[in-house]
Amino acid sequence: MTTPTSYDSKTIFYHWISVLLILTLWILGQNIDNFAKGDPRVIARSIHITLGVLLSVVYVLRIKWKFTAAQKLPQATPGTAGKLAIGVHHLLYLILGLILILGIAAVWIRGDNIFNLFRVPAFPTTDKELRETVTDIHGLLANALLVLAAGHALMAIWHQVILKDGVLKRVWPSLK
Repeated sequence: MTTPTSYDSKTIFYHWISVLLILTLWILGQNIDNFAKGDPRVIARSIHITLGVLLSVVYVLRIKWKFTAAQKLPQATPGTAGKLAIGVHHLLYLILGLILILGIAAVWIRGDNIFNLFRVPAFPTTDKELRETVTDIHGLLANALLVLAAGHALMAIWHQVILKDGVLKRVWPSLK
């Protein structure tokens, strides 16, 4: 029996759809306040919230898949570097989970208007500081996630270009 050299197609799909959603959400999140007040900002925030809900679903499915049926591969890098890589992966999952939870909390605390179709019932609080704190931590963690993910991507490129060990190919979509 040969050892697989790449992850299964579902794992790869979950990885890349997560990347696409995270980048889109981060860019949109950084620019929501640049939209004019009223409909343009409501639509921008509604798209951000909708994509955040979609990412939450993908996250839950991805975690479930990872622990139940995903292709398991041997550790790519031995020793301390390999343990660090595993730790970074766990940290990426943890930070993303916290961002998603805080994003949902922010929607409930604000009582957001979704596409001018309905309003999410606001959490009964008049504590503006709570709203700002949750939103600020959500944004701070999103920035931290992006920095950590950029480091993760740079290490994958390092493996591909410098070490030429095929690590990036493990998660690269197949053209089959």
